[in-house]
Amino acid sequence: MKFTDKFTFITTTVVLTCIALILVGGLFSLRSLSLKFHHHRIDGVVQVIERQLDKHVDKEAFDVWLPDLLDASGIVRLQVKRKDKVLFQNYYESREFFPNDLLLRYQYTLARYPNTLLIIHTRQPYQALTFSIGPLWGVGSAIVFSLLLLAFSLRWIKKQFRGAELLELRAKYILQNNPTARFAMHGEWPKSASKALDMLSLQLDESKKERSYFDAHIRGQAFLDETTGIANRLAFDNQLDAIAADAVVLSSTLLQIKFSELEAVQESFGKTKRHALLLQITELISEFSTRYQEPFYGRVAKSEFVLLIPQMSYEESEVAAKQLTKLLLQLQLPDTFPIEEFFHIGVVHFYYGEKTLVIMDDMSRAQLVAKHQKLSGWFLADQETKQISLLKGTVRWRTLLESILEKDRLLLYRQRLMLRDGMTELYSELWPRIIGYDDEIIAAGVFLPMAEKCGLQARFDLLMLEKILALLVLRGETSTPIAVNLSSAILMDKARMQWFIYELMQLSRTLRHNLVVEVSEHLLVEHYFPLRNALISLQKVGCKIAIDNVGKSVVNTSYILDFSIDYLKLHPGLVRDINLRKTNQTAVQSLMASCLNSSASVIAVGIENSEEWKCLVKLGVFAGQGSLFSTAQPLSI
Repeated sequence: MKFTDKFTFITTTVVLTCIALILVGGLFSLRSLSLKFHHHRIDGVVQVIERQLDKHVDKEAFDVWLPDLLDASGIVRLQVKRKDKVLFQNYYESREFFPNDLLLRYQYTLARYPNTLLIIHTRQPYQALTFSIGPLWGVGSAIVFSLLLLAFSLRWIKKQFRGAELLELRAKYILQNNPTARFAMHGEWPKSASKALDMLSLQLDESKKERSYFDAHIRGQAFLDETTGIANRLAFDNQLDAIAADAVVLSSTLLQIKFSELEAVQESFGKTKRHALLLQITELISEFSTRYQEPFYGRVAKSEFVLLIPQMSYEESEVAAKQLTKLLLQLQLPDTFPIEEFFHIGVVHFYYGEKTLVIMDDMSRAQLVAKHQKLSGWFLADQETKQISLLKGTVRWRTLLESILEKDRLLLYRQRLMLRDGMTELYSELWPRIIGYDDEIIAAGVFLPMAEKCGLQARFDLLMLEKILALLVLRGETSTPIAVNLSSAILMDKARMQWFIYELMQLSRTLRHNLVVEVSEHLLVEHYFPLRNALISLQKVGCKIAIDNVGKSVVNTSYILDFSIDYLKLHPGLVRDINLRKTNQTAVQSLMASCLNSSASVIAVGIENSEEWKCLVKLGVFAGQGSLFSTAQPLSI
C-alpha cells in the first residue's frame, strides 16, 4: 500500500472514530441528564405527598388529585409500606400495561415518617416521545458537514502527496538504473528534494561520463595515434595477432601504405601542412574501409598506414589494392609534390594460422617491390595456392545456403566459459556452422556475409532463434546457461524481436535466465539507442546481456553503467600474450575499473596458455574462454 493510501486510511479512520465517539458520548450524556431531571421530578412528587400526609388528608382526598399528578409525572405504580406492612398497593393503576423491565424503580424514606417507605415505579424518560427529522436536523447537518470536510481534506492531501509519490517513484527508477529517472516529473514535491535529486543525478551522470572518458583516455594513450586519432602500432600488433589466430577468419588481406615524401612536405611547408595532409589521408582510408565488414586501419609509423581486411580472397585483395590506389590519387598535395610518386602500397594475402613474423616479412618485401616501381602504385605478394578458398560465385553460395535452409542442416558448435577456478562452467557460447560442398565445416564469419549478399540473412536468423528456443527447452532448467551472438539486424527488427520475446515469455523464468545474449561492442556503439532498447527488453524478460569484442577499438564505455550489462568479453587481441605486454595489462585494468560501479563481470576470450590465464586471474577477470579450457565441439539438437 502506498504511503498516501496509508495516510488517508489512517486519517479517515481517526476522524470517523472521533465522530462516532462524540455521538456515543452525547447519547450517554443526554441519558444521564434525562434521568437526573426525571429523578428531580419524582423528588417533587414525594415532597408533595409528604406535605399532604402532614395535613392528615384522608384517602378520599388523595383520590381526587393524586392520580393526575402521578400520571403527569410518569409514575405507573405507587406502594406505601410501614414496617413491612403495605398500606397502599397500586394506588394508581395505569390504563396501559408496562413490563417491569422497562420501568424505573425509586425508593424513598419519608423524613418526618421514618417508618414509612414509598416505592415508586415510573416510565422511562422520553419513552412516549417520537423523534422526527426536525429535531435531528442539527446533529445530522453537523455530521454531513464533517464528512464533507473530511472528503475535501482527503482530496487535498492526496493532491499534495501525489508529488511525494512521484518523487518516490523516481527514486525507485534511480535504484533500478532506469534512464527516465534523469528527468524530473511534473508535480514532484517537495520541490527542494526534487531539485536536490536533479542535481545529484546530474553529478552522478557527469561522474560516470568522466570515469568512462578517463578510462577511454587511458586506453587511447596506449592504442591511438596522437596526431590522427586512429589506431597505432600496438593496436595493429594486437589485431594482426588476433586475426591470424582466429579459426573463423579463413584468409585476410593486409595493405601497408607508405608515404615516402611526407617528411619532405614538413621540411618545405612546415608541420601545419603535414598535419593537414595526415588528416586528409586518414579521412580517405577511413572512407575506403567502410566498404568492408570489420576492417582495421591505423598509423604504424610517421609515414606508414595499414589497412587489415578479414575474410578476403586473393583475387579480392588485388581489386582492393587497385581501388585504394585510385582513391589515394585524389590527395590534394602542394604543387611541388607530384602525386604520381608520393605513396606506395604493399599488399599481403595470408591465411589462418600463419605466423605474424612471416606475414610482416612478406609485407616488407611487397613494400620494397612497390617502392622500386618508382610511381605511386601497389604490389601484391605472390601466395601459394591453398585448399581453403573464399572465392565462390554468388550462385554457388545461394545454392548451398538454400539447401542448408530447406534441409534444416544448420549446425551448432559450443565452447565452454570457465570461472576463475578453471573448473566451474559459467555458460557455453554457441556458434552456427554449415557443411560445404567438400564436406568442410564453414564458420559463421564466412557464410553469413554471403547469406546477407544472397538475401537469406533473415531466414538464417530465424532458424538460429528457433534452434536456441528448442535447445533451452531440451536442456532443461537445471542445465548451464547458453549464449548466442545476435546481429544488429535481428535486434533492430521490431517485428522479429516482438516474436522472439513472445516465444521467450512462453518459457519459465528459470529457462529464460539460462539464455545469454551477446552483441559486439562496435555494433552497440554504432546503433546505440535501437540496440539499447532491444537489450533492455531482453533483460526485462530474464535474459542476461554480454558485450563481446570489447577493447577492439577505443570507445567510450558509458554503456556499462547506462544499463545493466552482465558480462564484458575482452577482444582476443588484448588477451594474446598479455603476460608479456604491459600495455595490454593496463588496458584490461582500465576496462575492469569501468565496471566497478556496475554488476558487469569481465571475461577474457582467446586464452591459449596458462601464462596468459595466470596473468588475467591476477588482474581480476571473472571468467575465461579459449583453447586452454576447451575447443568448439558440435552440439546435437
